[in-house]
Amino acid sequence: MAKHAVSPAPSGVAQPAGSPIPLSSLRDGAIARFKATAELDPASCDLLRALGLTRECQLTLCKAGEPCIVQVRSTRIGLSQAVANGIMVVPESHEG
Repeated sequence: MAKHAVSPAPSGVAQPAGSPIPLSSLRDGAIARFKATAELDPASCDLLRALGLTRECQLTLCKAGEPCIVQVRSTRIGLSQAVANGIMVVPESHEG
Protein backbone atom coordinates (compact mmCIF):
# COMPACT_ATOMS: atom_id res chain seq x y z
CA MET A 1 0.00 0.00 0.00
CA ALA A 2 1.70 3.19 -1.16
CA LYS A 3 0.11 5.36 1.54
CA HIS A 4 2.00 3.38 4.17
CA ALA A 5 5.36 3.78 2.41
CA VAL A 6 6.19 0.15 3.14
CA SER A 7 8.21 -2.18 0.97
CA PRO A 8 6.54 -5.47 0.10
CA ALA A 9 7.38 -8.52 2.20
CA PRO A 10 10.50 -10.35 0.96
CA SER A 11 8.34 -13.20 -0.33
CA GLY A 12 6.32 -10.73 -2.41
CA VAL A 13 3.24 -11.39 -0.27
CA ALA A 14 1.70 -8.25 1.23
CA GLN A 15 1.52 -8.06 5.01
CA PRO A 16 -1.99 -7.96 6.51
CA ALA A 17 -3.00 -4.49 7.71
CA GLY A 18 -1.89 -3.93 11.29
CA SER A 19 0.74 -6.69 11.27
CA PRO A 20 4.06 -5.66 12.84
CA ILE A 21 6.98 -5.45 10.43
CA PRO A 22 10.67 -4.60 10.98
CA LEU A 23 11.45 -0.89 11.13
CA SER A 24 14.05 -1.52 8.42
CA SER A 25 11.20 -2.40 5.99
CA LEU A 26 9.85 1.16 5.98
CA ARG A 27 10.73 3.82 3.42
CA ASP A 28 11.94 7.32 4.21
CA GLY A 29 9.13 9.51 5.55
CA ALA A 30 6.96 6.60 6.74
CA ILE A 31 5.07 7.01 10.00
CA ALA A 32 4.65 3.97 12.23
CA ARG A 33 3.76 2.93 15.75
CA PHE A 34 6.33 1.02 17.82
CA LYS A 35 5.06 -2.41 18.92
CA ALA A 36 7.90 -4.62 20.16
CA THR A 37 11.52 -5.64 19.87
CA ALA A 38 12.59 -8.93 18.36
CA GLU A 39 15.88 -10.59 19.25
CA LEU A 40 17.42 -7.50 20.87
CA ASP A 41 19.38 -7.92 24.07
CA PRO A 42 17.95 -6.42 27.30
CA ALA A 43 20.57 -3.64 27.39
CA SER A 44 19.58 -2.47 23.89
CA CYS A 45 15.90 -2.55 24.86
CA ASP A 46 16.63 -0.48 27.98
CA LEU A 47 18.59 2.06 25.93
CA LEU A 48 15.79 2.37 23.35
CA ARG A 49 13.28 3.02 26.16
CA ALA A 50 15.58 5.64 27.69
CA LEU A 51 15.77 7.38 24.29
CA GLY A 52 11.97 7.58 24.14
CA LEU A 53 11.14 4.52 22.05
CA THR A 54 8.32 3.27 24.27
CA ARG A 55 5.47 0.87 23.48
CA GLU A 56 2.88 2.39 21.13
CA CYS A 57 4.88 5.60 20.55
CA GLN A 58 4.67 7.11 17.08
CA LEU A 59 7.86 7.45 15.07
CA THR A 60 8.88 8.74 11.66
CA LEU A 61 11.59 7.12 9.56
CA CYS A 62 13.84 10.01 8.52
CA LYS A 63 16.48 7.91 6.72
CA ALA A 64 16.59 4.22 5.94
CA GLY A 65 19.89 2.37 5.75
CA GLU A 66 23.03 2.53 7.87
CA PRO A 67 22.50 4.32 10.12
CA CYS A 68 18.72 4.22 10.21
CA ILE A 69 17.48 7.56 11.57
CA VAL A 70 14.09 7.81 13.27
CA GLN A 71 12.33 10.70 14.92
CA VAL A 72 10.54 9.94 18.18
CA ARG A 73 8.69 12.94 19.56
CA SER A 74 11.19 15.79 19.05
CA THR A 75 14.32 13.62 19.10
CA ARG A 76 16.15 12.00 16.19
CA ILE A 77 17.87 8.71 16.95
CA GLY A 78 20.48 6.92 14.84
CA LEU A 79 20.18 3.12 14.87
CA SER A 80 22.32 0.40 13.36
CA GLN A 81 20.72 -1.74 10.67
CA ALA A 82 20.82 -4.71 13.07
CA VAL A 83 18.84 -2.79 15.71
CA ALA A 84 16.38 -1.46 13.10
CA ASN A 85 15.79 -5.06 11.98
CA GLY A 86 14.85 -5.95 15.57
CA ILE A 87 12.32 -3.14 16.08
CA MET A 88 8.79 -4.15 15.11
CA VAL A 89 6.37 -1.42 14.03
CA VAL A 90 2.92 -1.07 12.51
CA PRO A 91 2.77 1.45 9.64
CA GLU A 92 0.19 4.22 9.96
CA SER A 93 -1.64 5.96 7.17
CA HIS A 94 -0.85 9.67 7.02
CA GLU A 95 -3.77 10.94 4.96
CA GLY A 96 -4.81 14.55 4.52
